Amino acid sequence: SPPTPMLRSTIVAIIFNPPWIVPPDIAARELFPRGSAYLARHDFYVSHGQLIQRAGPQAALGYIKFDVPNRFTVYLHDTPSRSLFDRDNRWLSHGCMRLQKPRELAAFLLAPQGWTPDAVDAAIASHVTRRVALEKPTPVIVVYRTVAVDSEGRAVFRRDVYGWDAKLAAALRPA
Repeated sequence: SPPTPMLRSTIVAIIFNPPWIVPPDIAARELFPRGSAYLARHDFYVSHGQLIQRAGPQAALGYIKFDVPNRFTVYLHDTPSRSLFDRDNRWLSHGCMRLQKPRELAAFLLAPQGWTPDAVDAAIASHVTRRVALEKPTPVIVVYRTVAVDSEGRAVFRRDVYGWDAKLAAALRPA
C-alpha cells in the first residue's frame, strides 16, 4: 500500500453515510478481478464507468467521511473493520486514514454549529448521504512518527515502514 502522506490541510466538511467512489487504479487492480458476484455482495455498482460502493454497513468508508482537500486525495474516515485498531502495525490503506472514534470527532467539530452526539447518531441512522460544511474549517496536520512516548514516559520505537526517517535525517544535516 502507498504511504499516508504527510500533509497540512483543513477539515472543511463531514459527510454522513458516504458512498465510496473507488479510484480507477484500485478498482482495476483489486476489485474488478474479484468478479461480479463479489462486487454485488459488497454493494458495488458501476455508474458512468466508475465503480462505486453504496453507503451502508459494508462500506469501506464506514458511516462518516471527513473532507480534507489536498493534492493526494486522501481523507479521514470511519471503517467497518474495527478490529484493525487492535493491531500494532496498521499500514493497510491506500493512503487514507481510518479513525477509531469518528462519531466523537464529528460531534466535536459540529458542536459549535449546534450539533450534539445524538444529532450525529441521527444523521447516521437516517441512511441518507449528507454533507455538512463546517462553518469554521479545522486545521489538520498529518505527520509520520517512528518514536513516541507511552503512558509511562518511555520511548517506544516503531519500524520505519516507509523509510522516511533517513530522508528526514538527510534533510536536517547541515549543508
